[in-house]
Parts: sequence; C-alpha cells; structure tokens
Amino acid sequence: MAMTLFLASHWEKNGWAVMEVRGILDTGTAPELRDSVASVVKEGRHPLRLIVDLSELSYTDVDGLSTLMAVRTLLRERKGELRLVCPEGRVLRILQISRLAHAVPVYPTLGAALAVTRTAGADRA
Repeated sequence: MAMTLFLASHWEKNGWAVMEVRGILDTGTAPELRDSVASVVKEGRHPLRLIVDLSELSYTDVDGLSTLMAVRTLLRERKGELRLVCPEGRVLRILQISRLAHAVPVYPTLGAALAVTRTAGADRA
C-alpha cells in the first residue's frame, strides 16, 4: 500500500505561515510539498515566514530533503525565513545526518518555533 503525504496549511500568529506535513515525504510526494509551498509563497505576505511542521512525518528520503532545501532557497531569495518543527525520532535523525538541521533551524514543538522572535543565524548560508 502506497503512503501519501497530507498537507494542511494555515496562518498562525506572529505572521508565520504554518504547513503541517504528515505521512511520507519521498520521490512520489515531494512534488506535492513543492507545489503547496509555491502556492503559499504566491499568496502570502512578503517576506514570507514559513514553519513546516514535520511532527507527523514518518519518513523522508533524499528527494524530501532536497525539497526542503529548495523551500529554504526559495524563501531566502524572497527575504523570507524557514523553520522546521521536528520532535525526537527518525525524521529528526535524518535531518541531522543530512546536515539539513544545520542549515535550517529545527524546533521540538510548534510553540517553540513560534516563540523565538528571530532565528539565531537566520542568514546562514
């Protein structure tokens, strides 16, 4: 049985757009995330500040990681900011091993991601 990706986005307080991602982020589902982010960027305020909540993501592969890096690049080009929410577990470990967690700030909860007023090192390359 093929796993799917479920996306739900909404505006959250403090001007952050929040996109919740559930299921598996891989070759088959990465385009769905890419399209959803493009839609949010097109409709959103500029600079866009986006939190992608991966709390309910069960797995990601290299295509999912590449998509998250592409989202980061897209937002940076528009003077925006990306934060990820990912509690302890398999997906966080993948983010750490791939070093994506070094390029994009990762928080254990949505509340923690929203509580930080400015990401330390938000301008990191």
